[in-house]
Amino acid sequence: MPRRPQSTRGPPVTPTDTTASTLRARVARSAEWLALLAACLTIAWGPLAQGSAFGWGFSGLILLGSVTVALTLIATGLRGRLDLPNPLMTLSALAFLGWVWFSASSAPDRLEGLRWAGIWTAAIGTALSVHALARTHARQQTVLTAFLLSGGAAVTLALLQQQGQLIPGFTYLDGVPEKILTGPYFHPSHYSGYLITVAALTSTVLLNTRPGWHTLPVLALAAGAQYTNLFTDGSSIPAVMLAAGVPVIVWAWKHRPWAGVTLSAAALAAAAWVVITLTTPAGQAQFNALKGQFGIESQSLEGFVQGREDIHWFGVSMWEAHQYRGSGVGQWGTEYQRYRPEPAEGIASTYVNYAHSDALQVAAELGLIGAALLAFTLLVSLIGRGWTPLAMTGAAALPVYLFTGLYDSHLSAIPGTMIGAYVLILGARALRPAPPARLEVPAPTPVDLSF
Repeated sequence: MPRRPQSTRGPPVTPTDTTASTLRARVARSAEWLALLAACLTIAWGPLAQGSAFGWGFSGLILLGSVTVALTLIATGLRGRLDLPNPLMTLSALAFLGWVWFSASSAPDRLEGLRWAGIWTAAIGTALSVHALARTHARQQTVLTAFLLSGGAAVTLALLQQQGQLIPGFTYLDGVPEKILTGPYFHPSHYSGYLITVAALTSTVLLNTRPGWHTLPVLALAAGAQYTNLFTDGSSIPAVMLAAGVPVIVWAWKHRPWAGVTLSAAALAAAAWVVITLTTPAGQAQFNALKGQFGIESQSLEGFVQGREDIHWFGVSMWEAHQYRGSGVGQWGTEYQRYRPEPAEGIASTYVNYAHSDALQVAAELGLIGAALLAFTLLVSLIGRGWTPLAMTGAAALPVYLFTGLYDSHLSAIPGTMIGAYVLILGARALRPAPPARLEVPAPTPVDLSF
């Protein structure tokens, strides 16, 4: 007797199952929003807590970043799936963090190594959280608003500082505000490095949004960033100006790729011409004559180059002694002193708090392995970014920070700047495609069976 075929359909879905599924989705959505708001708070805390350079700001950034990562993991568990549009970048970033913690566990000063491992985790972890969570327009607008508000607060503090109104409890350098402005940061160069993010963000927003109520405030923020930048007397002043222009190239890539290629080639040619010109005596004399108009007062080009060469000696020496593994994350402050030249003169005889080069900072502390992992992470972050304002800002800020990374350490030694930069570079993503709309099927016409 033939056997009746078994049904492959599962048990019927009851109203109770539907209610439980809906409740779980709502709880997961609420948890995701909570994690995203924690990420926004972390983004704001970084620069506004005096650059997170001192004990309370440093520890607060680690705490907020850890809370953000924990809430993201909880929300992911509640939803039951993880949305990562760039898994290669995510895996590379996690491998880099793994190497950072391995380095901290074997560092000579283990406590300092663990503290800096916490900073790297806060920066990269918050970026990955935003990468996983900011998949809708509303969520990306929330993150964008956090960046604009924190940038506006930083510029406002600098303007108030110029009027002699200082924040109680903050530590300030001599010369504030008579000669220099530092905004919420301790050092003017660090504030100038943070303004790279603000300049790139405001230009991107103005180029890629229609004029509206937000246009004038964003334009005022862009102008305020450039104005206060002129009072920092730092090496990143030209970089902030450059960051305001690079979004034009990114905008061209979005609308006319051939124009993007042309502008990129022109920008590289102009940069090469500037570098070549500055290597000549005539170019150096012209720069020294004009630098005061750009807010650079303290030193000449020759003095700047010589100072960086003296400082970079430490980084090169540390890397040569620990080529593959590095001396240990967070170990610069103690280990570099082993490599003072004899006799030590000029800057080489003073305390140097970091490498003043992202490349040397990472290579000296994390070795070739750590430097390669971070470089690969930054490179693959350009894959599938999409064309949202956050994604375009990160694409514009990355080459500027790579340029400043030749002579400063904004992405490896300044926690308040690291957090925002890595969120924009690694965390920005394309929007998730909207689900297809359900087609309304018309009800069948009733059949008249009456005779």
